[in-house]
Amino acid sequence: MIKTRENDIIEQNKVVIDVRNLKKYYNGIKAVDGISFKIYQGECFGFLGPNGAGKTTTINLLSCYLKPDSGDIFIMDLDVKKEPSKVKQFLGIVPQENIFFEELSVYENLMFFGKMYSNDKEKLKNRINFLMKKVGLEENSRTKAAKLSGGMKRRLNLILGLVNDPEILFLDEPTTGLDPQSRRLVWDYIFELKKRKKTIFLTTHYMEEADFLSDRLAIIDYGKIIAEGTPEKLKETIGKGDLLNFKVEGNKSNILKVIHSLDSEEVSASLDEIEGDFLVKIKALDGIGKIGDIISCFIDNKIKVLDIDVKRNSLENVFLTLTGRSLRN
Repeated sequence: MIKTRENDIIEQNKVVIDVRNLKKYYNGIKAVDGISFKIYQGECFGFLGPNGAGKTTTINLLSCYLKPDSGDIFIMDLDVKKEPSKVKQFLGIVPQENIFFEELSVYENLMFFGKMYSNDKEKLKNRINFLMKKVGLEENSRTKAAKLSGGMKRRLNLILGLVNDPEILFLDEPTTGLDPQSRRLVWDYIFELKKRKKTIFLTTHYMEEADFLSDRLAIIDYGKIIAEGTPEKLKETIGKGDLLNFKVEGNKSNILKVIHSLDSEEVSASLDEIEGDFLVKIKALDGIGKIGDIISCFIDNKIKVLDIDVKRNSLENVFLTLTGRSLRN
C-alpha cells in the first residue's frame, strides 16, 4: 500500500493509470522511449523533466490525443487504444495554453464546455457556480475572457478542466503565470480534490510545487524515466544532500579528527578557518537526521558548537543532479 501525505491509504489494487513500455516517435526522434509506471486512485503523481523531455507528449498519449507507436495504456481498466471514447469520460485536462474563447464571458465559456458532458442544465449551472467561487471568479462571471488578467485567465483555464467533475485530472503547468496567492489557492483546491479520491497527473517546472503536492513523482529525460519515488525518498538518496555548517571552538587537531571520522559514502566534511573561527562544513544525505550524532561527536572530542546553519536538500538539487544544468531547446 502507498500512504499519502494526508495519511490516506491508497490500495495497490486501485490502479487508475497503468502505462506499459510506452513509445512515441517524431521523425525518428524518441519523444517517449519505453516508459512504464502506475498511478493509484487519490494520489497526485508529479511528472518532471526539462523542456522537450517528453512530458506533454506523455499527457497527450494518456488523454487519447495521440496514438502510441507501441506499448499499452490502461485507464480505469480500459484500453486507451481500443476504447478512447469511454476513457475520455473519466478525464479532465488543463493544458499549458489557454483553451477558452476570448469573446465569451467566464460563465459562457464554462457553460459551452460543460454542455459537452451534461444535458442537465440546472446541475451544470450549480457546478459552474461552485467552481467560479472556488477560484475567485464569481464576481467576474459576466466578464469577457479577453478582459481578464493573466492570473484570472489561468484560473478559468483550470476550472474548464474540472467542469465535468473528472475522476482523473491532467494538469500541465497549471500555475504558470499565477501570483503567489492564486498559486496557493490552486494548491488548496488540488488537496481538496485528493480528499475526494480524485487522481491528479501533474507536470510543473516549480520544484517547490512538485514537492508540496506530489505523493510520488517521476523524472523523465530524453523520453526515459530516470527516477521515481516519493519526494522524500528521492531527496534522501539522490542529489547533494543537506548542507550543515557548524561554527565550533576547540583544538584544531581534535576538529580534524572529527572531520576524518565523519567522512563516509553518505557524509563529506571539510574545515574552513575564517578570522580565527573554525567552520566545519558537512554535506550529508538526510543530514537533518544526523545532527544529533554529529554534535555528540563534537562533544566527545571536547569541541564546543557555537552555531549551526542548515540548508535542507531540495527537489531542485535532485532534479539538477539527474538532468544537468545546461539549457535545453
